[in-house]
Amino acid sequence: MAKDARDLYTRLAPVLNVRDVPAERAFYESLGIPVIYEGDEYPDFIAFGTDNIHFGIQPAETDNDPPSVLTWQMVVSDIDAAIELCTQTGIEFEVEQNDPAPEWSYRRLLLRTPSGYRLALEEDSEPPVAS
Repeated sequence: MAKDARDLYTRLAPVLNVRDVPAERAFYESLGIPVIYEGDEYPDFIAFGTDNIHFGIQPAETDNDPPSVLTWQMVVSDIDAAIELCTQTGIEFEVEQNDPAPEWSYRRLLLRTPSGYRLALEEDSEPPVAS
C-alpha cells in the first residue's frame, strides 16, 4: 500500500545559494539559529536547524537575484523578543502590521540577509475559526 503523501514528507530542508557564506552564517547565528552540520564531507555546505527549522547554505555557482527567487518566512513564538534580538545584534528590520480579517491581526519583521534574501519573521498567529 502506498504511503499517504502527508506522512511521506517529514521536513522541508531547503538549501540557499548565497554570495557570501561567512556573512550568511554570521547572520543566521546572530538570530540564534544554530549550525547543526559543517564537515569535510561537504566542505562548502553549512546546515542550520532547530526542532522545527532545517535549512542549509552553500556558495552560489552563478550570480542570482535572491529577492526574485525566495522570500523566507519563519514563524516566531514571540515577535517582541525577535524585535529585541534584531535590535541588540544590529540587524536592520521593518515591522509590518497585517490585519487580514476583523479578528485576525499579526506582525512581521522584514529583514534582508547579507546575500539579499528577504526574510520575514512572522508572529505566531492563527486566523479566527469560522463559526
